[in-house]
Amino acid sequence: MYEGHAAFHVPADEAEALREQDRLRRTVEPHGPLPRPLRYVAGLDVAYAPDDSRVAGAVAVLDIRNLEMVDHATARRPVEFPYIPGLLAFREIPALLDALEQLKVVPDVLVCDGYGLAHPRRFGLACHLGVLTGIPTFGVAKTPFIGTFKDPAQDRGAVTDLLAP
Repeated sequence: MYEGHAAFHVPADEAEALREQDRLRRTVEPHGPLPRPLRYVAGLDVAYAPDDSRVAGAVAVLDIRNLEMVDHATARRPVEFPYIPGLLAFREIPALLDALEQLKVVPDVLVCDGYGLAHPRRFGLACHLGVLTGIPTFGVAKTPFIGTFKDPAQDRGAVTDLLAP
């Protein structure tokens, strides 16, 4: 489905992870075009074992014409990288790539629970996954990591800008 899995390497330590993040950040295309017509959107997330020794990656693909799930996959594997703020992708991407590899429907867009450009080094999980898979990807994080914003209105679809420093 994509070429990223073979290209992913779990760094030996934080310094190597930072170098890899810096190298890959230069390949992000933040304003690249979305496929048209857009049809399949995949949501991705992970969960950890209570002792943090294993991670499970999950992906669900929706057909946006009718919002029906057309494919899904999960994958579990040992955690291979320590928890280091700002480098979560190195813990989570292996399981997410394993799950993506199982899909029969190729998503047009990936939506990750994590950061993209709104990351201190402008290269969060969403950017990393997008670069590795070649699929347009964006992150939807629970709490802001950087920047400021005004709360959007309560109306469905309301948005405000995240202003990065």
